Amino acid sequence: MSNFLTSDDPGARIPSRFVDAEDALHETAMAMSGHDDFGDPAYRQGLRVLLQAMDAECPMTPQGRVFAFFELAMALNARLVTEAGWKAFPELLRTRIEAPLVITGLPRSSTTVLHRLLAVDPQFQGLESWLANAPMPRPPREQWGEIPAFRASDRRLEKWFETVPQFRAAHNMAVDDMEECIEVLRQDFATNRFGCNFDVPTYDRWWMSRDELPSYRRFADVLRLIGGREPGRRWLLKNPGHIYSIDALLAVFPDARIVYTHRDPLRAIPSVASLIHLARRIPCGDAASKNTGPRELAVWSRGTQPMLRARERHPRQFHDVQQRDFLRDPMGVVAAVYAAFDLRPGAGVEDAMRAWLERNRQGVHGEHRYTLEEYGLSAGDVRERFRDYIDAYGPF
Repeated sequence: MSNFLTSDDPGARIPSRFVDAEDALHETAMAMSGHDDFGDPAYRQGLRVLLQAMDAECPMTPQGRVFAFFELAMALNARLVTEAGWKAFPELLRTRIEAPLVITGLPRSSTTVLHRLLAVDPQFQGLESWLANAPMPRPPREQWGEIPAFRASDRRLEKWFETVPQFRAAHNMAVDDMEECIEVLRQDFATNRFGCNFDVPTYDRWWMSRDELPSYRRFADVLRLIGGREPGRRWLLKNPGHIYSIDALLAVFPDARIVYTHRDPLRAIPSVASLIHLARRIPCGDAASKNTGPRELAVWSRGTQPMLRARERHPRQFHDVQQRDFLRDPMGVVAAVYAAFDLRPGAGVEDAMRAWLERNRQGVHGEHRYTLEEYGLSAGDVRERFRDYIDAYGPF
């Protein structure tokens, strides 16, 4: 039997075992990017742990293996493009990132819609989806449609929604939308990103034991590469995962302004468990387990503890947003965020935000349904694991 599986791309040769794929992944990434310098090789440790776990713990369909291979190749491609960009524009690495506005909180607590709403304000710059996949100095907006990396990202996203159309109702995305920071943090292969797409508990345990500070330092330099030509625009960032990495984030961005969103964990955790199940259907098909709740409960309850400690140390750098308040009065919440950090919207921004809200009404792509029990959870377990969080920010 051949050691390789054939993808839709006749030029791609995918090893039948992921542990044998390390060289092929690097060769594919080099062919995609035209570059060959991956930078500091420390990332290979996480990559190897992940490859072993994918073989041992995550059965995939043949098409799913192709998807998984190119997911990892894309992360390596992003490393290559980043390293090449730093060499081409070394002056951008000296750019100061001052007081970024960072949205974080439990997943499914309206972090995404708040992020995109604030991004209407041109005083902010953000991490566009396609630039997370191919970091480069941000070109003028009118040129994006002619850039191969932009078109390639658009094709991959459309393929994603064709494969799992239910995902659009749960978490709609567009190639030019603001993206989560995790899409850059994956370059170091020590991140929650891979456990979201693949059932790899061995890798999860390895990742959760790691110090993410090196990944955040690299992340900051990627931001400098992308936005260094516009140093006067404040960075607007968003990633739920910053809650469990808040110490690393504040070490790299000590003056960050943190918008901390809150939602009842009894609703947030089954919602994200549902989203993870949908994502895993792409590599695993109908074999994707719906028992995703216990993992999400462990990851996100863990994240609330460092946030409690960080809040005590840096109280002036945090502003709380309850999801129920945002859903009831989004513009009021936005005004409170601006006031908390002494920001001012420019002329016409508030009207533009109201127009954005009208165009992006909740549920326009369908309703996202879920229950605790169908994802292996119980109300008692959630309450127990989130006791400190509920005591601090409840009742919900």
